[in-house]
Amino acid sequence: MDGALFLLMGVIVFVAVLAIFRRDLRIHSEGAWAQGRVVSKEVRARSRLSSGRDYVLHYGFTRQGGGWQTAQRAVSKDLYEGLRAGSGIQVLYDREDPAHSYPEGEGGMPLGLAVLAFLMAGGTSITGLVIMLRKGPEEEGSLPW
Repeated sequence: MDGALFLLMGVIVFVAVLAIFRRDLRIHSEGAWAQGRVVSKEVRARSRLSSGRDYVLHYGFTRQGGGWQTAQRAVSKDLYEGLRAGSGIQVLYDREDPAHSYPEGEGGMPLGLAVLAFLMAGGTSITGLVIMLRKGPEEEGSLPW
């Protein structure tokens, strides 16, 4: 059963990362640009377990065809420090779902993070498969699906 769980976890992570990465690529290739404005900024502590801070930009922009869309995104420290409330920014957004947007110079999932997630998912899946093959079907039990 352990092997099947490892295999299932790897497949779930792989599919989730692939979906996010494909959405980000679609936004970059088919998205729309809009003029936006910084509404506010804040610095958040990441968590008790993680050192560092997130630099969060709250912004709004006018969608094509009208309508004001608000969003927030953790951005690089350099971009955060270079802007203030009221600053104009360019925003790239998903035409189908404007809630998914990025200030110019920022983006979706970094390629390095996607590669790392794919490698981890693949390693987890292979580990599960090896466990299943070593134990054999009589010891492993049936697959959970």
